[in-house]
Amino acid sequence: MTENAVIFKGTKEGLFVILKEEMDLDTIKSNLGKKIKPSKRFFEGAKIVNFKGKNLTQEEFDELKEVMEQEYGMTVIGSNNDRNFDIKDVHYGRKQSEIIEQLPSENVHTGEALIIRATIRSGQLIQYDGDVIVIGDVNPGAHIKATGSVIIMGNVRGIIQAGANGDYSAFIVAHKMQPAQLRIGDIITRSPDRLGDMDNPEIAMVNQGMIVVEPYLKK
Repeated sequence: MTENAVIFKGTKEGLFVILKEEMDLDTIKSNLGKKIKPSKRFFEGAKIVNFKGKNLTQEEFDELKEVMEQEYGMTVIGSNNDRNFDIKDVHYGRKQSEIIEQLPSENVHTGEALIIRATIRSGQLIQYDGDVIVIGDVNPGAHIKATGSVIIMGNVRGIIQAGANGDYSAFIVAHKMQPAQLRIGDIITRSPDRLGDMDNPEIAMVNQGMIVVEPYLKK
């Protein structure tokens, strides 16, 4: 499907842009615009490590690089000659210098919410058009997919996807973050080793095109 022509994947080094092999360049550029333009402020200043997936000619690579840098304010740090390493070899994590700013007072989310007072167990999928609040844990093998934000009043060890329709302003909050995977919009990251060690609840948000996790309650 053309809406999946582009997927963003966050790593410690920066953001990878995964391009679907069978899509032509015009479709990819159009898909980039649909995903980035509505949430441009969440991507400005992001570092693009490289493009993965589709084999690009040097001309195609240069054209995509120009689009990312000139139209969307990102920086592409890789080249078309170093696209052959395996993305799985990249260590996932967060940069110590990245700090999430305090939520602005006007950042109020309205709409429908699903409230679940139970533990979400392995094999269960919770899919909802709106925000999801879980009063309990999300066990390994469980999956929550919401078009809005996700709040877990417990421990997270499964897969959490917020902003499933491409809302990069969505966020994920949990008492303790130890997820198999976090996803906001099309940006994906898995849990680094240190995640979940903090005493405070944590929040995951998109900042400069990457998912950043920080304490929700500042000391």
